[in-house]
Amino acid sequence: MAQSDLLAELDRHVATLVANPATTKLDTKLFSDAELILPNHISPQQTLDLVKSLAALLQVVQADPTPIVNLLVKLLEPFTFDDILAFEPPIDFVTGLNTAAPVCINRLMLELLSKATGKASDAAVLAGLQGVVGAVVSCWLATGDVGVAQKAGRLLIDLLRIDAVREAGLGQGLVWKRVFGDVDVYKLLFSLCSLQDEHKIGKARISLAQARLMDWVSEVAVMDWATVVKSHHVEVERAYGVTEGEGVLAFAVLGMVDAAEDLLMGVSLVDFYSALLGTKGSSSTSPQLEWLIGKGVHDRTAEFYLGDSDSIESRFLYGPAANYLAKYAELYPMHYLGSNMAGKVNARLLVALDQSPARWAHAESPKYDLHLLASVPRTSLLVHTSSLANYGNRSPLSLLPSKATNADVLNTLATIFHGPSKEELTFPPSATSSGKGSRGDIETSLTRMLYYNYLAENPLFWQNITRHADTIALVDLALAAINVIAAVTTGNWSTTSTLAMPNATFPTPPTGHLAILSPPALEYTLPYLLAPAKSFSHLVGGRGDSESAVYRIGVAKHEALKALQRRIEEQARAEPGEGYDEILATISRRVATGVTGNREGEVGGRVATMDM
Repeated sequence: MAQSDLLAELDRHVATLVANPATTKLDTKLFSDAELILPNHISPQQTLDLVKSLAALLQVVQADPTPIVNLLVKLLEPFTFDDILAFEPPIDFVTGLNTAAPVCINRLMLELLSKATGKASDAAVLAGLQGVVGAVVSCWLATGDVGVAQKAGRLLIDLLRIDAVREAGLGQGLVWKRVFGDVDVYKLLFSLCSLQDEHKIGKARISLAQARLMDWVSEVAVMDWATVVKSHHVEVERAYGVTEGEGVLAFAVLGMVDAAEDLLMGVSLVDFYSALLGTKGSSSTSPQLEWLIGKGVHDRTAEFYLGDSDSIESRFLYGPAANYLAKYAELYPMHYLGSNMAGKVNARLLVALDQSPARWAHAESPKYDLHLLASVPRTSLLVHTSSLANYGNRSPLSLLPSKATNADVLNTLATIFHGPSKEELTFPPSATSSGKGSRGDIETSLTRMLYYNYLAENPLFWQNITRHADTIALVDLALAAINVIAAVTTGNWSTTSTLAMPNATFPTPPTGHLAILSPPALEYTLPYLLAPAKSFSHLVGGRGDSESAVYRIGVAKHEALKALQRRIEEQARAEPGEGYDEILATISRRVATGVTGNREGEVGGRVATMDM
């Protein structure tokens, strides 16, 4: 059907619906076709006329208006926020955002208001629209539709971000003043999330609102910490049990959730604490961390992981508390090492990771403990002399098995032995993040030491790793084993530590790729990487497309070999004539044969793995 015919038919159908809404059935296919075709093929004037007729239809239609709204959203995409505000009669955003309205109408209103997030001047205009920001807040916290809630919460965040007052920025702070300065809007953050009003709203709706507020506050806190901490309207805060001088953060953290009565919300609350810790900055402390410590939240959360309580609450919150400690240790390593937390965490890990080979191989993995182990500063994983900080006389790392093991363990070893991520270059360079003796430099040096310490205690490590990597029946385990090979190969290591290396009978080269080419790894890793990928054709009943186990393992193995190739290329350029060219030539020949390792049989080999 031509665009003009489709538009004419749609116009006739809309006119019929407006004239007889009770007796005319809405043609959903016609609206669907129009949504796909018309927006890009009609003139601006035709678009405007159609928008007006659809808006009139929404006032009277008795069927589900979703097809109409979907078409409107498409038609209105090119319109600016100024264009939207120029419509006559004006759009009633407040009514459209009421949760009593159809969900699709809520979505339409939010789509139109989101046009104000592209310019600070538009955000300022929106802040001045009577009742609109309050309607967005109410819709966000009170709706039962997840999609609408996410869109409304994102709208508020985007408006605050574009409106933030910064140097050389255009933001006027009017949205901030509306949300935090308008007592009616500010009160909604409390009243729609407080258990005091459970009898009016219902506990289920309040729990949803609480989770949404926590996610939102954690994002706002990153933009402006002071705003969420300080008091804005004492009478509102006092009515909801907030200490004088505190603001919405204190309400969300300390007074909003009854974790003992609602364990699932308790989990969300601890996750909220983790989000509040912020992003990577100073390794020593931050206002967020100091606030959590000052309110007793930090120690109370840690106790859910470190304590011996067998209560239901402790069992529920054990994992989230471990994740909180992992983020704390990762973001603030100096604070972590300077507190008594490092010793307590090591003691807990020594208990949690002390498992039999059968449990490691077949029982549920202690994934939260392993994540924490991979996140703590490597300093705390070494067995120290009495002249240094004492984090225990045994490293939790020594408990991780390489023979009877699982994928989580091997991925944890890969993370630890790879070392910290290389920091982006900045100018001027940070005094705390670069150079000899910096935190990052210490971590890279201790990564190397931890690897060789572990290898001294586990001389069959590489034999076990390559055996797992070749076990295609256990896909996750095989991929994790290959991840270990790649992680060591590309390891971020240095040799600046003054601590003694282990008394080992094997070489301890300075880099990961040279460690792969040295005993005891050399005997196992290089033959494994150079060998052709296993054929799938001998497995009965299998399917071998590009998503198959064998092909995934083959690709991972090939990528690990290419990573080694790149490192050896760099080594050969840095040290010509040292024999690296011959090794590089051998590796390059294997890389050139592709994933299967058989240049002549590549097509046939792939066919053999595709379908029997």
